[in-house]
Amino acid sequence: MPTTEALQLIVVPHRPAAPAEIEADLALALSILRRAKGLKGLWKGKKFEDRYTQVTLCLWDHLESSHAFFTSPAYAEFHTVIQPALNGRSISWTTHALLDHSPLSDHGHLETVLRSPAVEVALTKVVEGGVSGYYSQFNKVVSKILDEEPGCNGYFISPVIEHPQDQLLLINWKSVDAHHEEFEKKPGFAACIDALRAYYREFVVPWHITELRKVGPEGS
Repeated sequence: MPTTEALQLIVVPHRPAAPAEIEADLALALSILRRAKGLKGLWKGKKFEDRYTQVTLCLWDHLESSHAFFTSPAYAEFHTVIQPALNGRSISWTTHALLDHSPLSDHGHLETVLRSPAVEVALTKVVEGGVSGYYSQFNKVVSKILDEEPGCNGYFISPVIEHPQDQLLLINWKSVDAHHEEFEKKPGFAACIDALRAYYREFVVPWHITELRKVGPEGS
């Protein structure tokens, strides 16, 4: 049975600072988020391609719980206390994906990603009307290649709730090099691109989350 749980990707473009300073800057804001009603899990990491940008993954019991937080006085407080960390930058928080949309987005697939030392984030924009074909090719070609790739330990993919033509693809790699330096030089990588090329509205530029760890909700 499909669930109503939603996974949210939040990208926090922190001002340039030392790691300890970043942690201190974000501590109060994260403590507010950790207390949000309906939050079932909160994981924090950083963007490998930009050492200052922080990333969180939130698992909500329902999309409405996320909306309730981001329209509440608690978010107003969160927004206020995080401003020094941003120094004029803006958080990207409007990316949600449903759990159990398909067998590729169940809890088992999500758990493999949450344990990953290097999560590839491939926000895939699919041509209008092409989502069913995209999933057909993913299941037929891509999943089999990734399942046999020694550097890959799993993946999660689900439509973005805000725009179901877009797909949130998260891949568990043993390292960033296992993706870029090893897999991308193999025939399997070209086969994946060829299988999905007709469904890309634009070519995907992936990035990675590293040092991902669970930090909430409060009391967990």
